[in-house]
Amino acid sequence: MAYVHKFDLNRAGRDFVVGDIHGHYTELMQALKAVAFDTGKDRLFSVGDLVDRGTENEKVINLIDIGWFFPACGNHDDYAIRYHRIGRMDEDNYRLNGGGWFIDKDADDRESLVTRLERLPMAIEVATANGRIGIVHADVPCRNWNDLENYFVSKSHRQRAMWSRDRFERQDVTRVAGVDHVIVGHNCHPTVMTLGNVHHIDTGGWLPGEYNGYFTLLEISKPGLL
Repeated sequence: MAYVHKFDLNRAGRDFVVGDIHGHYTELMQALKAVAFDTGKDRLFSVGDLVDRGTENEKVINLIDIGWFFPACGNHDDYAIRYHRIGRMDEDNYRLNGGGWFIDKDADDRESLVTRLERLPMAIEVATANGRIGIVHADVPCRNWNDLENYFVSKSHRQRAMWSRDRFERQDVTRVAGVDHVIVGHNCHPTVMTLGNVHHIDTGGWLPGEYNGYFTLLEISKPGLL
């Protein structure tokens, strides 16, 4: 399987990218309703972290089998995969970070869920009216987007794509070459933050209500939006 999945221009409808979902299916559906999302012609891309922290994790995973939803792999999705496949992990830490729902399932149920999570690519590329849009969970582990497929052969580079906070913490505005825009999640922020040509869109739709988080649905197919 290719590490980077590529999508042609959507000539029938709109394309959106959503930030980290973390098992909050109902809130995601409400956000889609608010933009009149049309499942017959619109597409929803995801920066990953479909699971943990929320209570509707399986419902979110089930979206993988629907033809309009296309997620990249986040660190929490990878955590579930590694917990089931490898097992040598800090269970207390995983529970602390929202993985209790998965730990407590029997092996057959975990296998069914992991089989679908393993289909997620490390990155996504979409052709749009705004040019080539790259989608990855945390950050691009190389200077040029076009080098990603080769870089992802390395486990350390895959881990960096899912876990790195360097760009966000340093407020690094260096542009990623070879692509017009990059959309990421992983780092929660009250509003969308743009650093160079990298747009951080995890605005905390998964947070408890008192934090006033919300799901950002970035319409990447709208000309001039970015």
